[in-house]
Amino acid sequence: MNGSPESRPPLKAYAALVGMAVAFGGTFVATKVALRGFEPLLIAFVRFTVAGAILWLVWRRRGGRETVSRRELGRLAALGFVSLTVYFTFENLGIAHTSASDAAILIATIPIFVLVINAFTVRERTTGSQWLGVVLSFSGVAALVELGARGAGGSTLGGNLLVLAACVAGALYTVMARGLMVTRSALFVTTFQNLFGALFMAPLAAVEAALVGVKTPTIAAVGATLYLALLGSIVAYLLLNYGLRFVSAGRASAFTNVVPVIAVIGAFIVLGERFAAAQAVAAVVVLGGVFLANRGRRAAQPG
Repeated sequence: MNGSPESRPPLKAYAALVGMAVAFGGTFVATKVALRGFEPLLIAFVRFTVAGAILWLVWRRRGGRETVSRRELGRLAALGFVSLTVYFTFENLGIAHTSASDAAILIATIPIFVLVINAFTVRERTTGSQWLGVVLSFSGVAALVELGARGAGGSTLGGNLLVLAACVAGALYTVMARGLMVTRSALFVTTFQNLFGALFMAPLAAVEAALVGVKTPTIAAVGATLYLALLGSIVAYLLLNYGLRFVSAGRASAFTNVVPVIAVIGAFIVLGERFAAAQAVAAVVVLGGVFLANRGRRAAQPG
């Protein structure tokens, strides 16, 4: 039986969201490694194609005979376009021009964008502490972007701005997906997300190849791309979509706070990235603002 925003979510829903965050945290490092052997959009296309093919086979093997209305198909196409094609176009291009650590910290602001979108669209009640969190988080973001313009820690202004564009797409996906999750299985939605994501990414990857060519893949890059497909596009999204069946969009987005911690540790170990002192302070301000905004959100919600 599907959950609802008013019912108490099961513990396994929160466990799924934690697992999602850990898997996503590793994708920033994996993307950096994959970029050594593939161009940004080709990585995304291969990722979605591999993931979509595997998920389709699993779904069909489990007796996938669900009928889909034209309206639902349109929504699934929109989800795939926004959450995969648009989001990863900006994120992969951004990570190619900034540090994995900076990218992960910026992606953690997705809950802030969700809060702002909900405040002005569904008129969700927003408390003073939430708005303070928004201001703090965006102040930290502004500092990171400005530091990127100086080239601190291997980041760049353009790269950080591209990652912020991905944040907006991620927030839109979180809001859009909530209604569909309560009526369809996580496997069903994730399968069609990847298939549509690959479909829409194909022409973009082709244009990229025509303009900049194709790199010679390395073994490490192939392995990293497989990580992105299997853990990033299958396991993480199945866990996320499962969690969204029981947990509200705002609460689910709060679990992205775990992502930058995993990413920064991974970037330190695998890539040798280092945070400058100013970047570390800005990151604390960003995450502090996100925590405050989501703490206020939980207090504002009934039950």
